[in-house]
Amino acid sequence: MQAHEGPLLPGEEIALMQGLMAGDDAATRALYARFGKPVYTMGYRLLGTREAAEELTQDVFLTAWRKAARFDPARGRLSTWLMTIAHNLAVDRLRRDTGVSRPTLVLVDTVPDAPGDDEEAMLIEHDEAIRAIAALSDAEKRLIARTYFRGMTAREIAEADGIPLGTVKTRLRSALIKVRRANDGKERE
Repeated sequence: MQAHEGPLLPGEEIALMQGLMAGDDAATRALYARFGKPVYTMGYRLLGTREAAEELTQDVFLTAWRKAARFDPARGRLSTWLMTIAHNLAVDRLRRDTGVSRPTLVLVDTVPDAPGDDEEAMLIEHDEAIRAIAALSDAEKRLIARTYFRGMTAREIAEADGIPLGTVKTRLRSALIKVRRANDGKERE
């Protein structure tokens, strides 16, 4: 697979995942080169150490290889699928680590550089994500942050805020739909 500027086209995502399922080394390298750094960065931000972020990154790509047949481009982008795997694995680890040994979240400014290419594409995706989230209300932003960056479940948020679980789920779904629409609108431009 050749170097590519900007987001992958749906056909390129499918070809990459088919290559991964077939055991194609070039597809595996291309997948890691394109998505290794964002996965590592999320892992570092959530888990707090280089070692944990490196281990998470390895586990994400191993999981992607094992579950490649489950990737459905009709349900979302490959980057979203991989970041969801990363987020879920990181949250699982945070939940296992309790007490004083639990790592603290770090500021994005302190995240180190990790191996990876395509900084420009990452910056574009980062800017698009910021614009999409900026369109949310303050309450929606807090909900997204609590869910995706603090790893809270909808039930935990409902209990903490004293509101019905269904209300939290509805608000979260609404916020995510707004983010998706903002990203879809940007892709059509």
